[in-house]
Amino acid sequence: MDVLNFVSNSWTPAQAGRTTPFFDPSTGLRLGELADSSTGDVDAAVAAAVEAGRTWRETPLAERVALMHRAADIVDRRAEEFTGLLAADTGCAVRMSAALQVAGTAMLFREWPKLAPYLERPAAAPIDASVFLGQWEVHREPLGVIAALTPFNVPMYVVGQKAIPALLAGNTVVVKPSPLAPVGARLFAEVMAEAGLPAGALNIVNGGVTPSQHLVAHPDVAGISFTGSTETGSKVMATAAASLKRLQLELGGKSPAVILEDADFELALPGAVFGSVLHAGQICVATSRLIVPRSRYDEACDRLAELVGALRVGPATDPDTDVGPVVSAASAKRVHDMIARAQDQGAKIAGRARTLGELPEGGYYVVPTVLRDVTSDMEIAQEETFGPVITVLAAESVDHAVEIANSTRYGLAASVWGSDLVAARAIGARIESGTVWINEYGMASVSDSPMQGWKASGIGAQYGTAALDDLTRTKSFYTALDPDPARRPYGLLGAQWTRN
Repeated sequence: MDVLNFVSNSWTPAQAGRTTPFFDPSTGLRLGELADSSTGDVDAAVAAAVEAGRTWRETPLAERVALMHRAADIVDRRAEEFTGLLAADTGCAVRMSAALQVAGTAMLFREWPKLAPYLERPAAAPIDASVFLGQWEVHREPLGVIAALTPFNVPMYVVGQKAIPALLAGNTVVVKPSPLAPVGARLFAEVMAEAGLPAGALNIVNGGVTPSQHLVAHPDVAGISFTGSTETGSKVMATAAASLKRLQLELGGKSPAVILEDADFELALPGAVFGSVLHAGQICVATSRLIVPRSRYDEACDRLAELVGALRVGPATDPDTDVGPVVSAASAKRVHDMIARAQDQGAKIAGRARTLGELPEGGYYVVPTVLRDVTSDMEIAQEETFGPVITVLAAESVDHAVEIANSTRYGLAASVWGSDLVAARAIGARIESGTVWINEYGMASVSDSPMQGWKASGIGAQYGTAALDDLTRTKSFYTALDPDPARRPYGLLGAQWTRN
């Protein structure tokens, strides 16, 4: 499957005619060729978005909502097709692709419209007549062109996570997907075109660093929504600062799971394993640190080894696979090297998953691994792994557990597991994280709550009305209703400013 650029509802090659290959992580074989865009391709996409924005922003909100519902139905209808394509493109196991990428995207199309009333102009409210008689109105308006830079892990879902609220709010969008997994963005564009989105409202430019840098710096881009590493996010922020662009940055994480003394291990440990190995650990909120009381440490490590040992590693398209490959050979090497360095520093392997027969020789596999005797000063306990590695750290007390949880530069998500909900919530309140789950992992609500990174995990919000605030700007109107100049502010200057 070759992937072209998508500009004004047309699939077009890169202007210079260049392409670059992309690969199936399960086999290492070439899946297709990807348009390798230049700055000229970015300029064309942004120009199309600017032009489309003149009419899209005036499209009635009810029509935008109806389009999103049509798109959800299209995703449902093409679910089986999309699932196979995304599993091959990303390496995400087919069962996970069906739930996380396909059903998840349909959910976004249905959930974001529930927030449409927030975007409507509120009723005009009179102010206190004892001061000045008049009326305020606050209008929420689109920013303009939003640049959406998306990662490789769940590409169709993350494109939706960014583009759906932006479009619903009346913005137009230029997407720059990861070149490692470009198919999800293509499928999303197909859905939007079939649903009736006007030409130019959504555009896609593919390629590497050059189009990304040009898009971020483009003078006609009003806002940037980026998901990726903290290091790249800081560069995006620095570039955007020159023109004061609005930013949403969802960056790295090192999410802890704090297991309390009274926790039910048969609830907590499977939840923690799921959070660690979901899509081979390539999820920004992956549970990569388990913090366990010293008194239950050996028990926890033994049970984790049993749970992970039952997992089956194999090609993403095999329905029996629990955990597929990571996205690239470079990613696999990076994770294997981090495990080796952790062992050099004193960590020990407590357990590993099993494979479904002999794995394809060219695939990018990392077998899920439990590491015990990890301390918080080790690299693997501080830096984002983005692989299926479960590190288990021992806490001497609740205070020590909180200290470990807060010891990294990240603050994206965390979980606390215990039988006493009041105590668990109190501990969660002490953890420096934008999202804290109690006896759960991974829950998100588009319409009910934002997801926001603390510390080096980002700025701005995903989900909720807070995300819509990032994608819109307010305009306040005041209309004076009192005909008496003496009751207006300039009447304070004296009688010569008022009528006799």
